[in-house]
Amino acid sequence: MFFALMAFLVTFLVTRMITRMIRAGKGPFGNVSAGDVHIHHVVPGLVILLIGGVLALGSGQDGLWRQVAGVMFGVGAALVLDEFAMVLHMDDVYWSNQGRLSADAVTLTAVVLFVALLIIAPNKPNPNPVTGFWLNAASSAVFLVVWGIPITVTFLKGKLWFGALSIAVIPVAWVACIRLARPGSPWAHFRYRNKPKKQARAQARAEKWVRRQKPFRDWIATHLFGLTEDTNASK
Repeated sequence: MFFALMAFLVTFLVTRMITRMIRAGKGPFGNVSAGDVHIHHVVPGLVILLIGGVLALGSGQDGLWRQVAGVMFGVGAALVLDEFAMVLHMDDVYWSNQGRLSADAVTLTAVVLFVALLIIAPNKPNPNPVTGFWLNAASSAVFLVVWGIPITVTFLKGKLWFGALSIAVIPVAWVACIRLARPGSPWAHFRYRNKPKKQARAQARAEKWVRRQKPFRDWIATHLFGLTEDTNASK
């Protein structure tokens, strides 16, 4: 997990540096093409991600293959998510305002990887293993109710940042899952369709949250991704 996180961050930073240099016409870099086809870096990213997944599934506990798989996962994920907005829109919106979705995807993934790393103790056996069928079943049920369900509901309510933090700090999920869902989330779509008052409250709360987030998200989009409010140029 540590290798995956480091590879993800380094690959993302290097990729954005290169793409910004290409856009500015500086340095030795240029777009990669096969004939008239512009090959976006999401393509090698998918290949690397798939190979890393196969390595992770096929490697054992010993040896370096799991570490190699972690690095490949981080590299591939960074290349894919850096062009997440393009994949979603099926259009070259890399430098457009819609490209901010890539900023959200990369930032959220980095937070999830970091939080997941905090709760993992590599190669450390469980000092008090649970034995017996009923004890295993009971512990699994408690884990599902206390940890799995609130986090799932939090994500279904469209609260991605709270869901990411909840991986390590479960009380966050319990607070987030009982509050109003974000407008446009799966939960709001199915639960608020016939409740206009609740939908209006959810919309008002979401607008307040967006206003609070905007300075932070704008800083990331501008300084790390090279995006501005009025950027409409294509890659």
